[in-house]
Amino acid sequence: MAIALIITDRDVSALRDQLTEHLNGRVPVWIYPDIPDPAAVIMTVVWKHPPRVLSQFPNLQLVSSFGAGVEHIMQDDSLPPDVAVTRIVDDSLSVSMRNYVLMAILNIQRQFRQLQKNQSEAKWEKPETVELPLRVGVLGLGALGGRIARDLARLNFEVSGFSRRKKDIPGVDTYSAEDKQLPVFLSGINALINVLPHTPDTEGILNYLFLSMLHKQSFLINVGRGSQLVEKDLLHAIDEGFIQEAWLDVFQHEPLPKDHPFWAHERIVITPHIASVTNQEEAARILAQNYRNIKDGQPLAFAASRKAGY
Repeated sequence: MAIALIITDRDVSALRDQLTEHLNGRVPVWIYPDIPDPAAVIMTVVWKHPPRVLSQFPNLQLVSSFGAGVEHIMQDDSLPPDVAVTRIVDDSLSVSMRNYVLMAILNIQRQFRQLQKNQSEAKWEKPETVELPLRVGVLGLGALGGRIARDLARLNFEVSGFSRRKKDIPGVDTYSAEDKQLPVFLSGINALINVLPHTPDTEGILNYLFLSMLHKQSFLINVGRGSQLVEKDLLHAIDEGFIQEAWLDVFQHEPLPKDHPFWAHERIVITPHIASVTNQEEAARILAQNYRNIKDGQPLAFAASRKAGY
């Protein structure tokens, strides 16, 4: 029995070595496309994997994402229905995501981009309001969104959260889709942080109708999925005054094309999908444990729901 690493956007030789060490050198760990015996593979670890590549492994039992997202797996029509799907959720990933969001929120609150512009013009000018009164809303209260909401509340930000089902987070006013509370949630905030997973229901959710439910001159931080933002609708929402500034870390097409209008837009901040990055050492530990779990018939850590899509 073996493990195949099908991760096409980076060198994963260190991950292979760490995973091999966690499994005491008893399990072959192969890096795609050098898979000497596809029939021996019972577990794959994938990120940006080629279409239908999973069909070459007849004895596959488990597919793990190399990150928190699993949409690239769920959308693969070569994935057999009886194969389990898991993802990586570790503390360092949620901390780095939290830190990115906190960086953006503090920059917005203290209007740091305007201060930078003033410096470039040698202009000594204090903002009329030194700290903007932000009412923060976190869209998606899973492992990542829940951490962000809880920690922002601990820093005395006014925080609301929205999820599919009602959640209870200390210091956070929570709303749910099952109670049809989205309009109430959006009406009470002026800074929206999207941390939703990708599902058919969330694709394109950040459209003009959605953004226009926010107060005028609101702020948007998107660290969820690029497919959730209708990019032309964001430009429209900015033009209409609903969005004052947007911080975007994920995009429909990555890398973002050089001729994309976002690059030159003065109200849009672009970062190259770096809000959270999987820690390879911690990932190796989780992957090794899930290999043992699938082999021994034990419950899997961070299992994804094929029905829910995440």
